[in-house]
Amino acid sequence: MANRTIVPFGPQHPVLPEPIHLDLVLEDEKVVEAIPSIGFVHRGLEELAGRRDFHDYQYVVERICGICSFKHGMAYCETLEQIFGAEVPPRAKYLRTIWGEMSRIHSHLLWLGLLADAFGFDALFMQCWRMREKVLDMFEASTGGRVIFSVNTIGGVLKDMDSDMLKSFVAIFDDMDDKRIRNILYIKERHIGFNSACFKFHLFGRFHNTKCSCTFLAGFSQFSQVS
Repeated sequence: MANRTIVPFGPQHPVLPEPIHLDLVLEDEKVVEAIPSIGFVHRGLEELAGRRDFHDYQYVVERICGICSFKHGMAYCETLEQIFGAEVPPRAKYLRTIWGEMSRIHSHLLWLGLLADAFGFDALFMQCWRMREKVLDMFEASTGGRVIFSVNTIGGVLKDMDSDMLKSFVAIFDDMDDKRIRNILYIKERHIGFNSACFKFHLFGRFHNTKCSCTFLAGFSQFSQVS
């Protein structure tokens, strides 16, 4: 039987995007178990929540993550609205839904672009970044920010979109599924088996009445009312 050795890994290491500590159990050179130590990404948010007014804290939760900051703020506000029994206007719910979907799409484009870059698919990487920039431009036009938006508030939202802006956003989303993306995915699908149908389902499936996520099942905003 091989001798077992425990090697500490982290919490800081060049290959880690965020801190984590693992005790790696090795049999000779083979890792047979990884035991995590929880708490190395703790930033004192729970303690800060007890020291801040609940209105102030809605701007803190957006800074938990710079990629999905809108969803953090929306979840916080909707939680307090349920606790307080606050009524949210339907228009505010629809606006949250629009911004929430934009947040989801730009997040998926980010990880897909980084994945494409990692395995050398430069054409897809550049197209993902091109599409993601359009989403960030729409965020900037409608909220004033590209990373932190601060439009959620308890009881509704702080900004609105007029009909002209909404029509322009629809046109931009229609343009995203263009020939350049389809041609790139078709080439990869033919030559290495890259499945364009899976890509389009994952990125845009929710726009096609595909109710398969917790945003539909949990009843966030007006997700269950759109298709």
